[in-house]
Formats: sequence, structure tokens, C-alpha cells
Amino acid sequence: QGSSPDEVTLVDAARQLGFFFHKRVHNLIHVTVQGKEVVYEILNVVEFSSSRKRMSVIVRCPDGKLKLFCKGADSIILSRLSKDIKQPNVDATKEHLLYFSKQGLRTLCIAVAHLEEEKYQVWNEQFKLASLALSDRENKISEAAESMERNLYLLGSTGVEDKLQDGVPECIEALQQGGINVWMLTGD
Repeated sequence: QGSSPDEVTLVDAARQLGFFFHKRVHNLIHVTVQGKEVVYEILNVVEFSSSRKRMSVIVRCPDGKLKLFCKGADSIILSRLSKDIKQPNVDATKEHLLYFSKQGLRTLCIAVAHLEEEKYQVWNEQFKLASLALSDRENKISEAAESMERNLYLLGSTGVEDKLQDGVPECIEALQQGGINVWMLTGD
């Protein structure tokens, strides 16, 4: 189970490639990577919002390094890629996105950024203040996140079937039988 079909799909794909999620205890994630159990520490989560069209997680890796993982709408992620490093996955990913969208799948891109400890510590203070704001909290969090969600390295994309919620097909059918025209719009 996961908070979204994308998360379930990513965990399933990782399992098929030899990466196993074991448990989460508070802010620690225990996984097996190529036969070795490792622990990642979740430092920050910037939740998805329809205005940002992305979410990010900052983790401390087993080697002590900091990484930001970001998933979101292809147009948002692709516009935030670093121009200073080679991006070998862009062309193939764009082809996959086109294929996925023609299949009617909901697409997301996934990217990573390596963070410097000092820069992160300064940013984290700004993020904490934004998270505690009594007014305009979502906008302040978004502004703080904006500075960190840049210079990304593209990892790839996903294409997931966006299933209707329980009861929706029956409701649509009943409306149509009642002579009501139904138009379905998707997206944020």
C-alpha cells in the first residue's frame, strides 16, 4: 500500500530490480539494496500540491551524503534539470513520456540533486520557519522549496494507469442512462 498509485508502482518496480523496502521507523527507512540492508534518514518532505505539481524528499544516505529526490509533472521536472551536468536520459525519457501518454497513462518524471551540507543547513532553517508560519504557510513552503528543487539530474519517468475511484463508473453509467452528457476531465 502507498499514498498514491505512483508510489505503489515505484516500490513494485524496485522490488523487481532487487531493492526491497522493509520498514519505516519514524524518519528512518530500512531497505535492501543489492543484498545489503541500508538505512536512509528522511530529513524533509515537501508535499505535493496542484500549484507546485511536484513533491520532494530530502534524505541522508547511508554514506552520509544528502540527496533531494523530486517527482512531478514532466514539464516541471524537465524545466528544473541542471544545464551544468550531462543528462543522458532526457531523450529516451521524452520518448517514453510520449508513448505513455498515448497509452492514456498518467506520467511523472523523477529526478535527484546532490546537496551540500552547509547549503542544506541554511535552507532547512528557512524551511522550518515556513512550515511554522501561521499565515500563508503553503506559499512560504513553496518559496523555500523552490530554491532547493533546482539543478536536478533526471532519473526517468513513470506511466501509471489512473484508475477511477470506487463507484465512479456506475455513477457515470447512471447519469448517461438518465440522458445526461458526461465529460471527463483529468489532471490537477
